[in-house]
Amino acid sequence: MNNAVIYARFSSHGQNEQTIEGQVRICKEFAESRGLRVINIYPERARTGTNDNRPVFQKMIGEAAIGAFQNIIVYKFDRFARNRFDSMMYKQQLKKQHGIRVISALEPVSDDEGGEIYEMFLEWKAEYGYTLP
Repeated sequence: MNNAVIYARFSSHGQNEQTIEGQVRICKEFAESRGLRVINIYPERARTGTNDNRPVFQKMIGEAAIGAFQNIIVYKFDRFARNRFDSMMYKQQLKKQHGIRVISALEPVSDDEGGEIYEMFLEWKAEYGYTLP
């Protein structure tokens, strides 16, 4: 069974603690449906995703080198980062150096070129704050 961790984040802008609990619940359900074993949860409270100055995020990135998990599950990709450069850089680093994938519970992305383009679109949307109906 592949191991996974959950990264859940809320910014202080109009969000609250319940947001973390809701994200974790949905991510756990997603993990269970995919046969992934959740071994840790990284909750980041009241931190913006527009930069990587997030202590819990940095702790998770540092612990990725240990090799205990193969997946990072996020509620939506904008919880991982709201900055396209940071998002792409960290995802690439995690994948190339440690074989770790970042996957979204609510935004399924295929492993082909179409999925890569869709994920880039989601990163762009997150950075500029657009929401889809």
